[in-house]
Amino acid sequence: MIRSIAGWSILILLLLPLAAGAQAPAAPPAAAGGAAAAPSASSPELRLEQRLLSLDLVAYKETRQREGLARQRVTDVLGRLDQALAADAVSLGTLEALQAELEIARGAAHAAEDKLNSQLERMGERLRRIALMTENGTAATRAADILSGHWRVSIPSQNLSATFDLRLDGTLVTGVYQVNGSTAGSFRGNLAGNFLRMQRFDARGGFDSTWEGTVANGRITGIWTANELVTGQPSRWQWTAVRESGQ
Repeated sequence: MIRSIAGWSILILLLLPLAAGAQAPAAPPAAAGGAAAAPSASSPELRLEQRLLSLDLVAYKETRQREGLARQRVTDVLGRLDQALAADAVSLGTLEALQAELEIARGAAHAAEDKLNSQLERMGERLRRIALMTENGTAATRAADILSGHWRVSIPSQNLSATFDLRLDGTLVTGVYQVNGSTAGSFRGNLAGNFLRMQRFDARGGFDSTWEGTVANGRITGIWTANELVTGQPSRWQWTAVRESGQ
């Protein structure tokens, strides 16, 4: 029984980081038309489990103290019984009284151990639920991120190709780009549903264009608009992109 309690105590120490990990930032909303979101780190279900776990831990500490006192009482009674039996003469009444006291002490210790094991079982189940909710929430976050990754970009009208490395944080979009054989710089913008809008900042010239498009199935199709018109050139061009790697 004592080994069982010790084993459960080690399990609690190993699993507690899972409960702490559930405090991570909430997953961004899923894209329009996506699957229903799994419980996130801020979901009512997960917060409830975390709150109940904290109450379980308080109850466990109290029961653990009572269980320790009950086992100490058994040890004390056994010590007095040993002393009585070591004497030259021991009365039957003394022996029977100590036996009765020992039986009561052992019963209280067993009851405390059973309650302790029950609490450990309950905390183990709760920690497994918290871990599962956290894992599902993380998977949902990754599944909902339709933008983050490396993109191969084509601008057919100008016979240009480029690479975009984009990152999505909630609805905020950041990233960098490299036009083959030409300019490089950064992006900032936002993603609403599957509609993307970004401002492009050239490394030398600053803000130079706005890029808009629809993101779906690992592809982006849209229009980009130059910040300043160039004589003899159109101000708007089509662009497409294919995601080569995600996250």
